[in-house]
Amino acid sequence: MEGTVARNLYDVVIVYGPLIALLLQAAVLSRFLEARNRDFPLAILFSLFLFPLTVFTYILNLRPNLIPMTVGFTRGYELADLCMHILLLALMLQLIRQTLLSLGEPASVTIGMGAVSGLIAGLAYLYFGDDFTRIRQVVSFWMVLLNLYWWTLLLRKRKVQRRLMLLSTGIGLMMTGQVIGDGMIILAEKRVLMYTGAYFAIYLSNYACSYCWYNAFSRVNAADSPNLQSVS
Repeated sequence: MEGTVARNLYDVVIVYGPLIALLLQAAVLSRFLEARNRDFPLAILFSLFLFPLTVFTYILNLRPNLIPMTVGFTRGYELADLCMHILLLALMLQLIRQTLLSLGEPASVTIGMGAVSGLIAGLAYLYFGDDFTRIRQVVSFWMVLLNLYWWTLLLRKRKVQRRLMLLSTGIGLMMTGQVIGDGMIILAEKRVLMYTGAYFAIYLSNYACSYCWYNAFSRVNAADSPNLQSVS
């Protein structure tokens, strides 16, 4: 009985999780278009990358036999997921640079952060080989640490730009949920309930990120939007 309930919960999360994520991501994309803000091209590019990947995940979960799960296909899917996180990492570094400049501090430290990020990803590749999921997990954990550093910078500002704060919050929630979900999947082995909790954490953090980003680009937050072009 317990196994049946766990399996049913797993099916619900797998089917409806990405569907809800798609609706929220579509709302974020519509808000991007409505705001017509060109200061965050990487955020828009990330959202455009994430949407079709989520569509593909939804179709794959709904019709698992539609596409043969070959080794090449699995590696390609994992590589796309890794590239999406690298794109989000680049956005984080761009926004950290903006925050440092607004504090009157040299932004050259972000060059070192980028170099460290590349080193971490390179070492993960040397250790895990072409296991892109493991590499992405390492990158996700590093992004959580970077986000903590970013928040220490934001808290030093007397007046924090709401759009910047919401973007940071969204990224932090997404990466934290991703790391928690990854850890649960590693520990799950064949326990369906643990897998269900892992994917629930991942999707819930994705929803929270979409909500933060949707609010970040509301007209209310347009007045205090940072101008990245003026500090580049």
